[in-house]
Amino acid sequence: MIKFQVTTSSDGHAVETNGLADTGYPEFRVRVNNPSLLFEAENFLHFVVDYLSQTGKKIVSGETLAYGYWLTKFLVGKDGTLEVWEYTPDATRFVEGATLTLSYSRDQHTICAKYRAQFSPPRPDQKVAISEGVYEGDPVEGVRYPSPEHMSGWWLTTDRYDGNIQSLKVVHLYHVTSMRPALAQYLALPYGFRFSVAPQQEVVRFDQKVVEKKS
Repeated sequence: MIKFQVTTSSDGHAVETNGLADTGYPEFRVRVNNPSLLFEAENFLHFVVDYLSQTGKKIVSGETLAYGYWLTKFLVGKDGTLEVWEYTPDATRFVEGATLTLSYSRDQHTICAKYRAQFSPPRPDQKVAISEGVYEGDPVEGVRYPSPEHMSGWWLTTDRYDGNIQSLKVVHLYHVTSMRPALAQYLALPYGFRFSVAPQQEVVRFDQKVVEKKS
């Protein structure tokens, strides 16, 4: 077991490890825009140290690590500490901090706990089938089917969908969460779950028949 402490920065917008250097590992720091995410940030650092402990590996500058739905990257800072960076919402570049990563994790865990569902986040580079109206902001119905590895299993449709599968678009999940960030909270629900969201309305349920269908 790797011994360390987590301390909060003086500005209240970052947490960092203290004591890892004494055990031969680099120290880590994660910054957030919102101080309400500091607890999530501390959990992230414990996740990183657990990863080090279980694998025996050392994270180096430039290495990436998935955390829940999103992807983080470590880059060495001026003081030698490995700073946490994360993908932008459209997954085109990395920016310093982990505000988006931790927000996704917090919100998805909240939904899964609310509906007593296992936390099963997809990857942002997995595919999702969507109908017209999803990008445009219409109320959405989602269902997650058991699927091949490159697919998240999610099908997202609106009232514009007429049942013609050929009319659906298959896109990367990060395109959807970039355009409709409020939908991200539901994406860690496991296979078999359905959700329906409209203004001031949320319905989430498990459908055994979905699980029984072939991928």
